[in-house]
This record gives sequence, C-alpha cells and structure tokens, in this order.
Amino acid sequence: MEDVSNNKAQQKQLENTLLRELAGASGNILDNTELIATLDSCKTAAVEIEAKLEQAKITTEEISMARAKYVPAAKRGSILFFSMTGLSSLNPMYETSLSSFLGVFNMSLERAKRDMDLSARLDNIIKTLTQLFYDFMCYGLFERHKLMFSFNMCIRILSGENDMNPTLLDFFLRGNTALGDPATAKPNPWMLEQGWKDLLHLTAAAATFKDLSNDVIRHDSKWWDWYSLEAPESNEFPQGYHDLDPFECVCLVKCFRPDRVQHCVTQFVMAKIGEGYVQPPVLNFNHVLKMSGPRTPVVFILSPGADPAYSIFELAEVEGMAPPKLKYVSLGQGQGPIAASLLETGAARGLWVLLQNCHLLPKWLKTLEKILEKLDEKPHKDFRLWLTTDPTDAFPLGILQQSFKVVTEPPNGLKLNLRSTWSKITDDAMATCPNEAFQPVIYVLAFLHAVVQV
Repeated sequence: MEDVSNNKAQQKQLENTLLRELAGASGNILDNTELIATLDSCKTAAVEIEAKLEQAKITTEEISMARAKYVPAAKRGSILFFSMTGLSSLNPMYETSLSSFLGVFNMSLERAKRDMDLSARLDNIIKTLTQLFYDFMCYGLFERHKLMFSFNMCIRILSGENDMNPTLLDFFLRGNTALGDPATAKPNPWMLEQGWKDLLHLTAAAATFKDLSNDVIRHDSKWWDWYSLEAPESNEFPQGYHDLDPFECVCLVKCFRPDRVQHCVTQFVMAKIGEGYVQPPVLNFNHVLKMSGPRTPVVFILSPGADPAYSIFELAEVEGMAPPKLKYVSLGQGQGPIAASLLETGAARGLWVLLQNCHLLPKWLKTLEKILEKLDEKPHKDFRLWLTTDPTDAFPLGILQQSFKVVTEPPNGLKLNLRSTWSKITDDAMATCPNEAFQPVIYVLAFLHAVVQV
C-alpha cells in the first residue's frame, strides 16, 4: 500500500511539473527543446508508474487473498476478545485492554506448531490461542467467576460456529419471567414453583420438549425417582429423554434441580470445548514472570490469608534479583514519595520493585499511574514492578489495563488443590529422592496437604 501511495505521488508530481513548464513556455512550443525533453521524460515516467501501479494492484489482490485464508483465526480472536469485555462489571479489577489481548494473540502465533498444511496451521493457532487466552484470564479471576467465564467463552465460540440454539440460551439465562400464575397448575408437591413455570416455558421454547409437561404429569413417580438422585444429571433422564444435546440437558436440569446446574454447566463446557477449560491453571510464578515486562507490571489481587510476597522473594532469589536488587515498601501514610523514588531508581538501573498494599494509599495511585506513563518511554529491560492490592474501585484503570493480573486465592475443590500442591514439587526435587519407593509417599503427603486446604 505504501508503494502504491508513492507511485501516485510521483505521478502527481510529474503532472504538476508538466503543467508548470507549459504555463511558463513562450513562443512556439515546437521550437522549445527543453519543453519537448520534459514531455518525453514525463511520458516515459508515466508509463513506468502506470506499470508499477498495475503490479501493485495485483500484489494487493494477492495479499488480500492470502489474508482471507487466516480469517478463521482472526474470527476466534475477536470472539475471545469480546468474551472478556464485560468481566469488569463483575469486578472492577478485571479490566483488560486490547493491547494486553493482542500480546496474548501474538504469543499464540509464535507458540502454535508450524505446519505446511494451512488448515492444520490454522487449527494449531486457534487451539493455542484459546488455551493461552483462557490461562491468561484465569490468572486474574476469583474462583467463583472462573466457571462463569468458561461458560461465557464456550457459548460465544459455539454461537460463532452456529452451534448454539439462541432460544434455549435465552431460556437458560432468563427462565420464565412471567409474573402471573402458570396456565397449568403444578401437578406435584416436590417441584419448585419457579421450576414448574420454567418447565412450561421450556415446553414451548423447543420442539424436543413439546410433550415434557404432559410426560411429567402422567409419569410423576418416574420423574420423582430421577429427581431424588444425588446427581441426576449423571443418570439417564426418564421417558426416553436420552439423546439430548449437552445444553438441552442443562436446561432440563435447571427446571428440576437448579442446585445441580453448576455441575451440568461444567459437563457442558467439557463436552463442547474440552476438559482443560474447567481446570484453571495452577499459579506458577515462573509463568507470571514470563508474562511480565518492563512496561507490564504484575498486579496481585489479594484474598484473605494470601500474601504473595514470600513467593516473590523466592523467585527473586532464583532469578538473581534478591535484595538489594529487589526494592520493596508497604504503602501507607507518607510512603508515596519513597515508592516514587524506588520506581525511578528501579526503572533506571533494572531493579525489581515491590509495592505492597496499594489499596491503603488510594489517593497516591493516580500519581503512580502518571509515574508509570513517564517510565513507559525507556525503562531498563530488567525492570519489573510488582503490586499487591485488595480489590478496590480506586485502582486506576490505566494500570489495570496494561498489567498482568494474578488473583492469590486457594483453588476450589480437592482436585485443584492437589494439582496446586503437586505443582510445587519439581522434577529436580523428585530426582534427588534417594529411594524411588518414597515417591508414592510424597504423593500421599501432597494429597493430605490438599485435603487440609479444602
């Protein structure tokens, strides 16, 4: 495109030169040898420029055709980006910028496996991008929001592939919002009033369930037996409702056992996009360091009883950045100027700076944002900024959008706690075990530690 612009500019310049020569010519034009020479040179240059413009047009079309082949990867990228844009309504600390997302997108292009076959290459890019994006976002989400994010990401991906029934999705999100009594009275005492209203709405919303209300009325005992199970979603549905889509199962369980919907949503996400998208990544400080940069601070969002300071000091020791190369201060009244001085020194000399409890000095956070804007010009390549804070509305959006956010919260459930504990045991540590027979004992101890955490 730049070559096309340059050629058009040259063509315009030749036209102006020719017009200027004609305007300044005097006497018989045919006797003006300089003007004739200018006309000849302009004609030759015009032919060359015309040829270049034609070639540039062909090249542009070829580039457009090649670019169009990568639309599936770009489409997945846009779907994933918009799946994160509304998260800040859940918690203001979830704010993320387009530039941060593009960093993840570019990383996926680098890490995706190369392949000579374009379709295989695109498949690798899409899979890598989706997994990296999920991991990137889960690091900065509280446990209670991770499944919600997985579900939101899943339904957006399916909607983009025209594999999601919008009517059923609307039913799942809204249910029956009618204020009046249902047209058909609830036939049994064990169903919830809202559940029966939702069931009638589901009967009208999908052809698969058109006879559902009549089946429940006629075969009340069978539905009661299924309803009474501890995990009804894991057992066969009564009355031949066996070959249901995973999302249809979610909608059906919503009517009878809303307490089991979370488990159904987990199974739905696993069935549609894979088990890995309901298993958040284990907090790994080496990975956190890789995601950081001189211009990308790390913001640790604290939860009760969790303090990442010890892990940061441990990481600094391994990376050769232990004090005095690691400067730290706990923010509070009067600590703002000290923190500002540490930031300037750290950015100039390539030090690590840890500012703890940023929420205790909310008025100074705007000053911190301005300091980071100035440091953004040319900080030392080894400079890293680590921030810890409780969730707060006072935290500047500018810092949140450019940072890599990490929630320090215990994993949810025995399985995730076991994964977290086991991940802290390195291969080198296992290799130093004098007797392989002790390795199962290490696993048992990790399991007991996970049980205690739960």
